[in-house]
Amino acid sequence: MSTPPDFRDLVGDEGTPEELAKLRRAHDMLVAAGRPPELSPRIAEAPRTSAPESRRQRWIPRAAFGLAAAVAAAAFGVGYLVGDHGPAEFSGSRSLEMHGVGQLAAAHASLAVGDHDTAGNYPLKMTVRGLPQTPRGSWYELLLSKRGRPTLSCGTFATAGRMVTVQLSVPYDLSNFPKLFDGWVVTLHVPGQEHVPVVMTT
Repeated sequence: MSTPPDFRDLVGDEGTPEELAKLRRAHDMLVAAGRPPELSPRIAEAPRTSAPESRRQRWIPRAAFGLAAAVAAAAFGVGYLVGDHGPAEFSGSRSLEMHGVGQLAAAHASLAVGDHDTAGNYPLKMTVRGLPQTPRGSWYELLLSKRGRPTLSCGTFATAGRMVTVQLSVPYDLSNFPKLFDGWVVTLHVPGQEHVPVVMTT
């Protein structure tokens, strides 16, 4: 059994302590693994290639670079998928309460209005409780109002007969309260029904 080559004879003393430590670990693992099994005569001789040596040497770094780029891209993709990319936490600057009308007087909602963004849109967050489940093909609509009458739409939503929270966004200048509007209402739209009743108001 032959004696394994000495690490210092192979590497020498060139390199930083960190580099030498890495090389030493690799050397020790190779020694521990032992000699590989003997190759069969069929594959003992390396295949001949017509590519020049300089071309092969240039290909190796390019292949290594491509592999490193693929690994980096995969790591970025995984990080993007598992990272937190959900909507930013809503921060309301003012809030108000809404209550049901008529037979839905027990229903109520809280409406939070955020500060306008750089484009002038106002984010809204509305939590509704007690509104009946929307009939098939029907929807509720939140609107600005003036003297209790609906004016400008702020978005639509549906419920399943329990609490629901929806986030909306409107482009209107809400600083015009109470010049252009003085409240909010929710209406119910039912296909084929001409009358659109107000079911909630501020």
